Amino acid sequence: MNLYFYASKILGPLILPSNFLILALIIFFYLGVWKNKDNFKKIFSIFFIIFSMISLLPIGNKLIYHVLAKNYKNNKLPKNIDYIFVPSGDVKRIIYAVKIKNYYLPEKVKIIYSSGNIYLDPKSGQDSETSFTQIIIQNSNIDKEDIVLLPNARNTIENFKQLKLFLAKESNKKVLLVTSTYHMKRSLIIARKFDLKFVGFLPITSKKNNSFSLVNFYQHINFKANLSSFDLFFRELVGILAVKIML
Repeated sequence: MNLYFYASKILGPLILPSNFLILALIIFFYLGVWKNKDNFKKIFSIFFIIFSMISLLPIGNKLIYHVLAKNYKNNKLPKNIDYIFVPSGDVKRIIYAVKIKNYYLPEKVKIIYSSGNIYLDPKSGQDSETSFTQIIIQNSNIDKEDIVLLPNARNTIENFKQLKLFLAKESNKKVLLVTSTYHMKRSLIIARKFDLKFVGFLPITSKKNNSFSLVNFYQHINFKANLSSFDLFFRELVGILAVKIML
């Protein structure tokens, strides 16, 4: 697992499509335009077209929906639940879990939150997500006894490994999985690898209108958001592939 952790932290940023495309544009611009080499001009043009499409169009959002999220929407909340399990990775997950517990579930239900230091340097302290999560919990109406913190997980695999160890001490507990919609597919694959069964799963849905046409094209021009969503889609695909190979 250490190899997977270090590889993801070191190589991860280097292989993200946005970083790779920007680096390629710089290199081929220099070779093709600055050095005036025709072959590299053509390559630069190809990369420029690809980069423009990804940054101008919501391609990443479409891929996330159709490849990662489409089959995990509109799930009903089970009636009998003992725990809500929330893996780290996005503070929206713990906010959503707290809301579910406060408004829809009885007081006996507890939240299991798995997190940890995601940095390469173990002395770097808590990451911002963990700190922010603690603030959310402190300012919610939930008693401390209703929160189970599993603090030593650095990634999704270790999140579920910790849950497996925790549930080994419990008997016949019914657990609801709450995570981001795009993260649900990878989470359930890992859960099956660890032989973890959930009574249900509840993805965090977005109310944004993702419909796209030439008429509303201008509404989707957001370079940063479009690149980030495409990176997110790519990162999830790599994560799924890594899980299937390593577990």
